[in-house]
Amino acid sequence: MMVPANQRSTIALLERASWRKGVQVLDSPDALSFGQPAVLVEPETLTPSALRAIQEGASVFVLINQLHGAKLLQSLPNYRHQKAAPWGEWMVTPNHAFSPLTRTPDEFSVRTAITTFTPPDDATTLLTVNIALSDHVVASQQTLGKGQLTIIGLDLEALAGSHSWLERTMELLIATPPSRKHDTLGIGVIGYGPYGGMGLYHGTGAQETPGLQLVTAVDANPARLTQAQQDFPNLIGYRSAAEMFRDSITDIAIIATPPNTHFDLALQALEGGKHVVVEKPLCLTTDEADKLIDVAESNERVLTVHQNRRWDQDYRTLVDLLDRGVIGDVFNIETSVGGFDHPCRAWHSDATVSGGLAYDWGAHHIDWIHQLYGTAPERIFAFGHKSRWHEMTNLDQLRIHLQFTGGREATFFQSELDGFRRPKFYVQGTEGTIVGNYMPFEQPRVAPVTGYQVDRYHYAEAPVALQVALYEGPGRLSHYHPALLPPDTFGFHRDLADHLLVGTPLAVQPGQVREVVGVLELAHRSSALGSIQTLTPR
Repeated sequence: MMVPANQRSTIALLERASWRKGVQVLDSPDALSFGQPAVLVEPETLTPSALRAIQEGASVFVLINQLHGAKLLQSLPNYRHQKAAPWGEWMVTPNHAFSPLTRTPDEFSVRTAITTFTPPDDATTLLTVNIALSDHVVASQQTLGKGQLTIIGLDLEALAGSHSWLERTMELLIATPPSRKHDTLGIGVIGYGPYGGMGLYHGTGAQETPGLQLVTAVDANPARLTQAQQDFPNLIGYRSAAEMFRDSITDIAIIATPPNTHFDLALQALEGGKHVVVEKPLCLTTDEADKLIDVAESNERVLTVHQNRRWDQDYRTLVDLLDRGVIGDVFNIETSVGGFDHPCRAWHSDATVSGGLAYDWGAHHIDWIHQLYGTAPERIFAFGHKSRWHEMTNLDQLRIHLQFTGGREATFFQSELDGFRRPKFYVQGTEGTIVGNYMPFEQPRVAPVTGYQVDRYHYAEAPVALQVALYEGPGRLSHYHPALLPPDTFGFHRDLADHLLVGTPLAVQPGQVREVVGVLELAHRSSALGSIQTLTPR
């Protein structure tokens, strides 16, 4: 049976998500296999053979079409169609008593048409909408024999907008919880750091994420371990990482030490049976990355990188604009970071420890570019300068030019000599351009005795306001500022918990960050040799 054209983008989304090994995306109930998990896309009815397949152990998710929703529900025992409501913005409330949905907001909006229904008494309500001050069911789940039947009364096209809470809810519902040792996973941070550092950040992220808890920390500084135990009572402090790798309470080791230590610590943690999160960059070379990936796979452990900037408001808004095709086909992406000031006098500015100038912010910016294009570049050329800040061994400035298939290009620019700060984002498409300019991040206040003061923060911590320019015809451009998506501060931690405890796909895949490391490694090589470099696939 041919799938209508207006359904293809959603089916592609369903298949791309790879929620569970072996899941089928089908448009005919007769195609169900006994014991085979599947998503049924808008069937007209569920046939007796389909119901038998469910009773024999299939886990089936049925997306209702408004046009024949009543007929479909009539084909199911004890389901009753209520109403089909038109396309609009509906506020959806998840049932947080249903465990996986505790990782979604209390309420989120969906632009969709809906079909409400009354499920059987033995079914669990998953999602409701409130109409005229009354809750109406739009999704339920029922055990039938050895299998499960999930009915979802939301228009198919509502799923076509990726990175939405509805998409995440679908991932959570379809995923099957793997066998696991704990309902709550213990996190340990190696390199707790000073107050306000990565230990406090990851510990707070764990507190805010169902299924995670900070249980251990490693730091060579006793004062920092004391601070850690004040921040998180009952936390166990270690003076060495080896102690953590031998314990039985740390499920996930987060490595928050300088980059030149990442490889050795990650390798030891994986060999010790821990899942591993590494602060960016993963490591300094693709050879190291390949070794870590191989060990993670052979030990059946998760390896990922804290690419938290994927959850930044401005970047997520940019992704949303490009996903919706607002500026047409994108052919050029430029990102930058820097200013004109003395670089920090710490390990971040020493190439033997940091890996080089681009390994810090560049690990985020190159990752952004790869995610926006959906692939790594074919060729890399970089040009660096060492002209002024001779106290530190990092380059003062580095420009990385990337060439992708189909003539697309991208540039990452980092500088400590940039007197007029360039845009954070500059993206060109066939129908328009998007720009996001950095702004000063300052907070004026009046202090007792000393009076007026201004607290200044790192400019790159604040989300930038995006501006869109669209071609409207000869001599005409329209401009507007899209509203930023809401903050998602601990999205990385939620994604990690969902993957380990529920089985949803992991957002930051090790193969993706291996490509980022490869670009950073080759960019510094290109700058040193003055030659074009080619990234070798794994």
